[in-house]
Amino acid sequence: MPDPMRTHYVGDTCLDDARLAKDLATSDSIAWSEAYSDYVFGGAWKSCMLWARGGSAGDGVVTHYDHDRPAAFSEFADQLPYLRELISTVADLDRLNFVRLAKVQNSVIIPHRDLLELGDLADETRNAHRMHIPLATNEDCFFNEGDTVFRMRKGEVWFLDASEIHSVAVLSSQERVHLMFDFVDVPSAKPLISVEGASPDAGIPADRTVKRPPLTEADHAHLMRLADVLTLETVNEIFSIVIKKHFRCDGGEGFVWNTMIDIARAAEDPAVLPHVKELRRHYTLERSA
Repeated sequence: MPDPMRTHYVGDTCLDDARLAKDLATSDSIAWSEAYSDYVFGGAWKSCMLWARGGSAGDGVVTHYDHDRPAAFSEFADQLPYLRELISTVADLDRLNFVRLAKVQNSVIIPHRDLLELGDLADETRNAHRMHIPLATNEDCFFNEGDTVFRMRKGEVWFLDASEIHSVAVLSSQERVHLMFDFVDVPSAKPLISVEGASPDAGIPADRTVKRPPLTEADHAHLMRLADVLTLETVNEIFSIVIKKHFRCDGGEGFVWNTMIDIARAAEDPAVLPHVKELRRHYTLERSA
């Protein structure tokens, strides 16, 4: 399997705010999919497919599309002319596999790896490179990879290494809306995108990273007290608290999963620890289609 492109900020694309607002308003009437909402604590991760294998909007689950058919715009894209134009302008359509319009609010996303369930697909049909363009965001929207927390600004173009463990926090009632592009990795004489800017070696700019205070011993002690109320019924709530703490304080790489394992180990309910370990396996190590 080809290596995904390293996470990095490329540059900016100029957005037409009036046309964008019109398309986003129109999108409210589209039947959004809530596929992958099991990754989210707090609300739903909503998406609508604008470009996909077979040209169908489908149900939003990438493994459910006919990967033997060429990719094309969906019926949803036909209702959103500005976004359709933006996609055509920015991306090499010959290597574009999927484009989703995705929105989330008041939620955190469990630290996970993508692409795990796509290993059996051929290179020419397998998602390999993930790109984001934020269309609506605010200062309380964060992305995390490893121990780095950063913000992506409206109109910026970012490649994200979705094979690395990553998570998201939208700690606001305002919707975060992104265009998400997935490309296949096959040879081409054309550039993957038309936006010129930084190379993958540039990584995440310092002015996009969020400086968090170190997690204190008192912070850790408070989190460990959650073991007193951790049961199979409260796992999601405890997980959400730990993830939010990660976006506010620096507990080191692997903090969320390590902390959840420690809390589960201290819980009275013996079923909790194997459950949390199984969640970690599913979201970060091995997942079937």
